[in-house]
Amino acid sequence: APRARPTSRSTSRASSRANRRARRTRTSSRPPPTSRPASRAPSTPRAAPRSRAMTSAIPDDHMGDVGTGVPDGATLTTLAAPLVLESGDALDACDVAYTVYGELNANKDNVVLVGHSLTSNSNVGEWWGEVLGEGDAYALNSREDCVICVNYLGSPYGSASPVSADPRKEDRGAYGVDFPTPVTVRDNAVMCMMLLRELGVNGVRCAMGGSMGSMLALEFAATYPDFVKEIIIIAGCGRHTDWAIGIGEAQRYAIMSDGKYKGGAYERDQGPNAGLATSRMMAMLSYRAPASVDGRFSRSNMGDVARPAEEPELGVRAHEKETKLPYFAVESYLQYQGKKFIRRFDANCYIQLTYTLDSHDVSRGRGDYFDVLANIKQRALVVGILSDVLYPYALQRELADALPNSQLYTIDSPHGHDSFLIEIEQLNAVMARWRRGENVDTRKHARDFTALESSDSVEELREGVKRLREELTVAELKRERAEAALRAALDPTQNISAEALQRSASVGSALNLPGLLMPMNPSGSEMVRARAPVFGKLAADIDGAPSGYAGV
Repeated sequence: APRARPTSRSTSRASSRANRRARRTRTSSRPPPTSRPASRAPSTPRAAPRSRAMTSAIPDDHMGDVGTGVPDGATLTTLAAPLVLESGDALDACDVAYTVYGELNANKDNVVLVGHSLTSNSNVGEWWGEVLGEGDAYALNSREDCVICVNYLGSPYGSASPVSADPRKEDRGAYGVDFPTPVTVRDNAVMCMMLLRELGVNGVRCAMGGSMGSMLALEFAATYPDFVKEIIIIAGCGRHTDWAIGIGEAQRYAIMSDGKYKGGAYERDQGPNAGLATSRMMAMLSYRAPASVDGRFSRSNMGDVARPAEEPELGVRAHEKETKLPYFAVESYLQYQGKKFIRRFDANCYIQLTYTLDSHDVSRGRGDYFDVLANIKQRALVVGILSDVLYPYALQRELADALPNSQLYTIDSPHGHDSFLIEIEQLNAVMARWRRGENVDTRKHARDFTALESSDSVEELREGVKRLREELTVAELKRERAEAALRAALDPTQNISAEALQRSASVGSALNLPGLLMPMNPSGSEMVRARAPVFGKLAADIDGAPSGYAGV
């Protein structure tokens, strides 16, 4: 396996981003027998460089200017055996792209398995460079760890996906609409295990990741409890919530409603660019928080720059005539991010990956949700972000309270879900300390408010505000449970036991109690009948359901 290129801490946020883009991994001169050069995979051209003014004025996303295909430094291999999916479909000759930093030790049990986020590739150094380096100051210590990141099924960065070659087709054309749906998080965990076994790995020292990567880490620990020792769950959840599923569905429909989508049967260079760009714009907002966006743009406009009536790159004409509408900077930023995204991603791949997110439920087929979490015995660190609107902090608190050997660290940042890619230095420091055996748990009660109010210590006040925000989030969780219990008491026909109410989560439950998810949920005869968790199937036989309504 290749040795990691040493990394260094940056003295500023700008130089950090520049270093990440400049850093590239190197593949081994003696790759595994089944591997082949990364250049075999089709790729799209890298985006043209942006102007200096654009770079300084608009914050970039975590991936920089890249294209699809296997990234430089990654290895492409084919699994020796077919990968049988949960759906019953099988991927024969399944391609897997992965990147390695460091080397296996003599026992081949020093692997740190890193799960990437939804639209990242396997090159950890490109998007988490401050976490990777030589020495125990880094959470990913390439001197001691063999860090492996595997590209997800369905992603356009090398592993089997709608844009990769379908071995069943004589012309080796892409899977396209023939790619199996859904591919689950659990399928990806199985794929990772198959790859690790083929590489001769005997154990995983730590499985970690942020966002979608945290779901892979949790699923891997639950599926292979004797193979992994520790897990780090960052800005994730134990099961995908209805809120997150709804956000994903809105993004999918933005793509599917583009006339060029054609049910997914579009030509590679004639895809639904407008729909994909719109989907990315929606996603970018869910990755941040209101305070972060307001603070960044402050209702500023583009000055003398006129609102574009047409976007040729997207095939969109927004206005037939010139308008006097203001052109806000946040609009320009989102449009830029949408146009950038279509150069580095594929619409079918994006849809597939969002379905993979929706499949996530670590308890599916294993029993009661909290019982399953209680049986995940590995030493665990859960990192939550107070301003996260995509996977709210209560989800991480719930995980930390349910996992029996866990610590919880709270990031108090205004930047929302993407704080795990923005507050990297803070995150690296706490993960490195935890991996060295230190206690980093932040679950503490705030001081008495009267005493706190009279304090003149900035640090004490800052810490007190943070604790109060944490307690407010947890209190909201308890309020929703109490409200659910009250509604159940007002409708005794539901026959919900007190034990079931106590064990139900505020973020999704087989009970489907009104008020359990949010106060606006329907109640009484409009309530969805309780059903076993089934992914990908619709139930249209709900008693009293209005016409056209189906429950998932």
